[in-house]
Amino acid sequence: MIPLITAVAGVLSALSSIVNLENTPKTSHSDSSPPDATAAPAPAFSDALKSALDHVDTAIATANDKAKAFASGEQGVSLSDVMISLEQANLALQAAAAVRDKVVAAYTNVMNMPV
Repeated sequence: MIPLITAVAGVLSALSSIVNLENTPKTSHSDSSPPDATAAPAPAFSDALKSALDHVDTAIATANDKAKAFASGEQGVSLSDVMISLEQANLALQAAAAVRDKVVAAYTNVMNMPV
């Protein structure tokens, strides 16, 4: 699976978990049992975002390395490999920019809500 798809899936799952947290009813824990201490904590949004950006950075670095290797005349690197890795890096960067635009639009929408 292309790292871009994995990165976008991670960001989308983090966003959907935030939406699910907002939609759950608020309950008081005074009459219920204490939360289970052995339950694994949910991954933070910042961790998912960092992982997605690391995937984008890795795709760009790989494409850059392949392009340099091809330009220096290494025998094991073909032009098609270079073009594919450059296009994957381009798509990863475009997807990251699209996610950024959606997050900024959502933030702006929340900040414009009346209190």
